[in-house]
Amino acid sequence: MKRFACSISCVLFLFTGACGGEVDSVDTAPTGGGSPSPSGPLEAPVLEDVIPTSKVLRVRWSLVTPCEAVEGERRTDAETFALAFTAEGTDTDHVDEGANEDQAYTYRVRCLRGEDASDWSNTLSANPFLE
Repeated sequence: MKRFACSISCVLFLFTGACGGEVDSVDTAPTGGGSPSPSGPLEAPVLEDVIPTSKVLRVRWSLVTPCEAVEGERRTDAETFALAFTAEGTDTDHVDEGANEDQAYTYRVRCLRGEDASDWSNTLSANPFLE
């Protein structure tokens, strides 16, 4: 379907033959090969595993909605949760070299997009010394 500009009212009509001057069609597809920005509510990632590896812990999760970043917190039994890492929004794992004591560490993660943050994920625990 061609777009035409009507010289009398300067209104675009979307049907053929309405007015005299032809207007180039407007391309509304995204440019640069990128995808449109994600919208909708953020959902919490799902924490899949906390794996002891060489006396550190590897934290793995799956994403439910697109994220710009993933924030991970950890605690030991005697502490409240504190920020342990911030990963890229497409990452699905992180090796936490700060978890290197012989004790259990509990993790949770959340999705960040702009100023918004999802709820926290489920929690999982592991001891880096118990492989």
